[in-house]
Amino acid sequence: MSETTVGILVDYESPLARRVAGDVWSGLSRAALEAGFTKTTALWKSLRETSSLAEDPRLHVFAIGQDRPDTIDAVGAVGDPGAPHLYGVIVAVPDRPSPLAGSLLYQGVQRLTGTGVKAGMIEPALLHAVPAECERYARRLLERLGSV
Repeated sequence: MSETTVGILVDYESPLARRVAGDVWSGLSRAALEAGFTKTTALWKSLRETSSLAEDPRLHVFAIGQDRPDTIDAVGAVGDPGAPHLYGVIVAVPDRPSPLAGSLLYQGVQRLTGTGVKAGMIEPALLHAVPAECERYARRLLERLGSV
């Protein structure tokens, strides 16, 4: 358990998604270092690009902004949906989230399960652009990754 790679797929057109994705990555890299990983790599990609990642990491994080809900249609399994991958689905929300944010998150989970990903391999979250909140979520992802 010395190296890990994370695929981070972000809606770069959403300022909320960009900020939250950055905070989650900071939390992941810090938690990975504390957990004894010697190397943690992020493969950043636009959620709107349809090609796959160069590598096939065990952890994929999707960051969608509540301000751009149409991007949810780009969420889907990366690589083999039956392989042991963990998926993080994040809807980045402002200080006062819309009542529809939960529905948007549910749609993201449904898009993954519709492609064959088991629901238990998905860690959904509504996150504010608050570093402490994003770091708690990142630590949860890293804990779950250890059990995959």
